[in-house]
Amino acid sequence: MLKIKHLFKHYFFGISFIGIAAFVIQEIPYIAMPLIKPASNPIMNMTNEIKWIETVQGIFGVLAMIMLILIVRDDVKLIPRETAKDKIFFSLAVLMMVINFLGWTMYYMGYQYGWLILISQFAVVPLYYLFIGLWRRNYLLAGAAVPFFVIHTINGIINFAVKR
Repeated sequence: MLKIKHLFKHYFFGISFIGIAAFVIQEIPYIAMPLIKPASNPIMNMTNEIKWIETVQGIFGVLAMIMLILIVRDDVKLIPRETAKDKIFFSLAVLMMVINFLGWTMYYMGYQYGWLILISQFAVVPLYYLFIGLWRRNYLLAGAAVPFFVIHTINGIINFAVKR
């Protein structure tokens, strides 16, 4: 981690290398998409009928990513695993990405069921950010991830559970 400017208590504006890695891991399915070229791509072709949901989702999503990458704490080790909570939150973050990657695998294979997309692409990504925030004790990230989860999941419900 690189600390640039003290914000308050143990929080600093800086660069979290773990945050960058966590973000890149979450983006792997999108990075692979041009190489895979799915025959059907409802996620990328999705149009939101309720524009404010798209806007609010975008705001909280970007806020979560900023908090993930640019907010660091000086009292957290590179990879904290000391407490049971550390291990649980880390394990839950890993589980969210496993679910996400399995969902993308199914998606690319043509299994594009609304409930599968809703769970594996819409619900688990903000939960991934939430659990990373809790694991890294970055409560600013965790705080941004909660409304991101709610709005992102509602958007998924509207587009893949209600419409289908």
